[in-house]
Amino acid sequence: MTPAERDVALQRMDEAINRFYSAAVQIGNHPFIEFAGVMTAYLKSCQRAHDAGIDFTECSQHTGNPLPMEGFEVAYLNEKLDCIFDGRLKASNIPA
Repeated sequence: MTPAERDVALQRMDEAINRFYSAAVQIGNHPFIEFAGVMTAYLKSCQRAHDAGIDFTECSQHTGNPLPMEGFEVAYLNEKLDCIFDGRLKASNIPA
């Protein structure tokens, strides 16, 4: 994506997260609501990558380009994953 396309994508991702969160709250299943936190953490990492000139849409295990993440983000994701999956999944802090 071009930088302008990524700007639009980030905005649309944020809008999608807000819609999901609203619907999840209405459902009332707390672990399901936590997925909004996972998505928000991903969005923040994408925004930081974009601000650094990195095309976050090309960051995945499939491409071999890691998405830059801070250690505190990994810890936050682990809190969310612990809630959702009862501690059976862990994010690791592998340097990008």
